[in-house]
Amino acid sequence: MAGRDGVDGRDGGEIVTVRVQYLEDADPFACANFPEPRRAPTCNLDGALPVGAQISALHHLLGAPLKLEDCALQVSPSGYYLDPELSLEEQREMLEAFYEEISKGRKPTLILRTQLSVRVHAILGDSVLLSEKLYSSSGPELRRSLFSLKQIFQVRTPGPLGLSPWLGL
Repeated sequence: MAGRDGVDGRDGGEIVTVRVQYLEDADPFACANFPEPRRAPTCNLDGALPVGAQISALHHLLGAPLKLEDCALQVSPSGYYLDPELSLEEQREMLEAFYEEISKGRKPTLILRTQLSVRVHAILGDSVLLSEKLYSSSGPELRRSLFSLKQIFQVRTPGPLGLSPWLGL
């Protein structure tokens, strides 16, 4: 059981209590998807274990319809993707807001979703289908498709480093 601040030291590692949801986003042009379940269950992650070693348990807990081998974890609402080969402790520097939420007694949310590379490949891998989809779309469907492309290739300001292109999926 996690301590009052959501982090509990046990066997030298920390147990982090988080809320988890999944996003069925294999189709990058589907815009009506929302994180499920609406009431995110809580679970404990071992801060010393690689994140990738814990994804299958989260996948099972959520009953997510995603392919397990294509899953990644994204921190909500920052959008930062956790490196599956590193533990939470090893990524702590990149997760300042995540750990700040925990220190305030809140449970941050992690989203189980399709890996960024899989979604980008789905968009760019078959350019014929992409162009057919855009050419045959009109009205709201075309607007949603173009909005999805904009989100993918938008430019964000990461802070003091200036502008850098970033895939925003």
